[in-house]
Amino acid sequence: MLWEWIVAGGLTMATLILLSVISIGVVLERLSFMKRVRLATDKLRQELKDAIAHKKYSEAIASCRTSESPLAAMILAETASGRDAESADAERILTLTMRGEMARLKQYMPVLATIASVAPFVGLFGTCKGIIGAFSDISTQGMGGPSVIAAGISEALVSTATGLLVAIPALMFYNFFSKAISNMSLELESLAFETYRDLQHHLPATPAKH
Repeated sequence: MLWEWIVAGGLTMATLILLSVISIGVVLERLSFMKRVRLATDKLRQELKDAIAHKKYSEAIASCRTSESPLAAMILAETASGRDAESADAERILTLTMRGEMARLKQYMPVLATIASVAPFVGLFGTCKGIIGAFSDISTQGMGGPSVIAAGISEALVSTATGLLVAIPALMFYNFFSKAISNMSLELESLAFETYRDLQHHLPATPAKH
């Protein structure tokens, strides 16, 4: 049955299958990446908590240098400004670094958004193509019964359904990742400020400007 649907859908169906494969690949890659980031962040947070509790501030910085968590990059960017940095300067540095890290988290997200937007139109194209083919058969063969237009109508319906089937999961996962990244950014920003506050007075002094 599935193969018959694919054949009935023709080239449009092949395009939708390709979009579906790309969408699944992006979703699996982002799920794996987000899991790694979450595990790395949880590990770094515990290491920072232990290091600060035991006043091992150099170890806290060292942990950040070896972590792939966005939190590490944000803390390192703040601490690089030294202990005498103004709060506004530290906040600006944190914001710029966080934007870069969020861009890394949002990688491939536009692909999901594009598939969610394009797939229904590809299905609609298949619908139009199938209906045009059906009426073309009628014009050349006459009203010879259901078999004359069955192939065209089948292609139209299969393409429409498949377009929606590809677009809906892509849109759902796009919204899921967007919400997860938004929540993570707020959490990371809070943790970075808190950690910088604990480390600030133990950092080297900011070099004097000449």
